[in-house]
Amino acid sequence: MSFILKRNVSRPIFFLFILFSSTFVIPLLPLQDPLNIALDERLLPPSSEHPFGTDELGRDVLSRTVSGFATTVKVSIFALLSSLAIGIPLGGLAGYFYKTWVDGIFNWTVSFIFSLPFLLIMASIMSIMKPGIFKVYLILTFIMWVNPARIVRAEVIRTKNLDYVVATRAFGASEAYTLAYAILPCCIESAFIFSVSYLPEIIGLEAGLSFLGLGVQPPYPGLGKMIFDGLSYIYSAWWLSFFPAMILFVLVLVVNGFNFLYKKG
Repeated sequence: MSFILKRNVSRPIFFLFILFSSTFVIPLLPLQDPLNIALDERLLPPSSEHPFGTDELGRDVLSRTVSGFATTVKVSIFALLSSLAIGIPLGGLAGYFYKTWVDGIFNWTVSFIFSLPFLLIMASIMSIMKPGIFKVYLILTFIMWVNPARIVRAEVIRTKNLDYVVATRAFGASEAYTLAYAILPCCIESAFIFSVSYLPEIIGLEAGLSFLGLGVQPPYPGLGKMIFDGLSYIYSAWWLSFFPAMILFVLVLVVNGFNFLYKKG
């Protein structure tokens, strides 16, 4: 679609591409195996051999932190794109059929989702089911699709009575064609840019679920889980929580910094 070529949306796409591509560069780095256990090297402080130290099982914290970073980025970006894939058509339908039963159901659903205490409800659901990273992705998608949907709904309401849309209908175009080809392409740009600004929130929710033990499961590393596990050694091995928390902080800071500079420029 032509909206992808527009300058004001190409930069967020490029940023997400760079961020996502970094997760495929990580396996090529000369790091130690994040799953390798060496009990004779347990709880070693940061050194030249282990820049981030080792954990209670002697695993290299640097390689585990980097692997957890890759997991967080992949899950967050996939959840962002999936929320767009769901939110854009649903928001388009609600906006096109404004003040009908379709719009009524949409507004009720959005209000219901916004009223949920996310982490509490999702933690309760995940405690009943078997935890896993795919279920975290589904939960994040379920939570976040309402954001682009609301933007698209508002844009469709504003656009659907413009002259070029009326002309499209006058030439005999069906309702589905008018919505899909005359209206939605003009709304996708706003939804995409708005959704990228929610990426830090998605990252935080993923880390929060991982912190509660509901994300990626041992022995595979997750930033939130590493922070939680390190709290047991916070006085004797501070590096177990510090470095994963630092990487998570830098990741959110970089994404927020991009959003801030993008809005200014």
